Amino acid sequence: MRWVLTSEEIEKEIHKIYLEEDDLLMEGEWIEGEGKEYILHGIATIEGERYHDFEIAFALEEEIAEPTAEEILLAPWDWYDFVC
Repeated sequence: MRWVLTSEEIEKEIHKIYLEEDDLLMEGEWIEGEGKEYILHGIATIEGERYHDFEIAFALEEEIAEPTAEEILLAPWDWYDFVC
């Protein structure tokens, strides 16, 4: 399934994910996946440089019965990895 982040979700800034270990700020534009595994697509800022079409694969600690973009982004992640 695919979720495009709405203007309301962007206003609430739930689309912004900061990964402290990698000093990376991800501004998600859309999410795709199912179950516990997803890919977040968007713009990453690393050391002041912005990278468009950046993707982060991640898995949630627990599956969400009827997920929304907000629930997926606010749920605890088990792991993540950079796709590109």
